[in-house]
Amino acid sequence: MNNILNSKVFIVEDDAFTCLLYKKQLANLGFSDVLHYFNGKDCLDNIHLNPDIILLDHQIGDVTGLELLGKIKRHNPNCFVIMVSAQEDMATALNALKQGAFDYIIKGREDMQFIERTLSRLSQLKEALVPKQHSLIKRLFAHA
Repeated sequence: MNNILNSKVFIVEDDAFTCLLYKKQLANLGFSDVLHYFNGKDCLDNIHLNPDIILLDHQIGDVTGLELLGKIKRHNPNCFVIMVSAQEDMATALNALKQGAFDYIIKGREDMQFIERTLSRLSQLKEALVPKQHSLIKRLFAHA
């Protein structure tokens, strides 16, 4: 997971206790650039900071997480948004994924473990997308 630890992470969560848990977990995993917003407006006001990853609550008061997800993706389609919600509705989860969420996690006793697994998958994806420098050099010398 080392390749994503320098990522800027936003937590958009209106519950202070849940936010504290997420911030602590991210710190324990090695993330250091983590910002928190209690509502969607503050998140959008700071979207110019270009977060790499956003943990986004579905019910955040001023807008729904799905509305905010659309606005985030319009600003930066490469931002990885992980929806975290108490909504167990399959249609809500599918809509989030269709609109570009990287994952949809249902809040509960194991949401911390699911967040960690999702971040690990994200790290693996980013690793796979980075071209291997040494293989390029090998290919160049192989044709010489």
